Amino acid sequence: MITINIPASVEQILVLQQNISAALPEKYQELSFKAELITEELLTNICKYASNDGKTEISFACGMSFIDSHPAFLIELTNSGDEFNPFTHLKQSGIEGSLEERSVGGVGLHLVLEMASHFVYSWIDNRNKIQIFLNAE
Repeated sequence: MITINIPASVEQILVLQQNISAALPEKYQELSFKAELITEELLTNICKYASNDGKTEISFACGMSFIDSHPAFLIELTNSGDEFNPFTHLKQSGIEGSLEERSVGGVGLHLVLEMASHFVYSWIDNRNKIQIFLNAE
């Protein structure tokens, strides 16, 4: 498992993508695109909604894990921002209807949920914690 701490900034996405590449075994490199897209979406949401004072720090971890005894790639982002569960704020109406009728937002998180095998949000010790599991089988 790789763990790093970064400032809450979308400019950190390349650092996170490099860590994803380093943590993914060659056998599971096909998960790279999904893992990078999910990480970029979650980082963007943290920077937009959980970080309001410019001091928010993010702990990023990724590596192989298991979910229900099956191999999975785990992406974990923990931040010190305001309590914010992106999954309860997901607008289902954001993905329905024509492009002109859709509200702004929600599409990226919808993709995250579609690609994830399992996801968990928790608020622990005044920190937001998001865990995304990608099935590796």
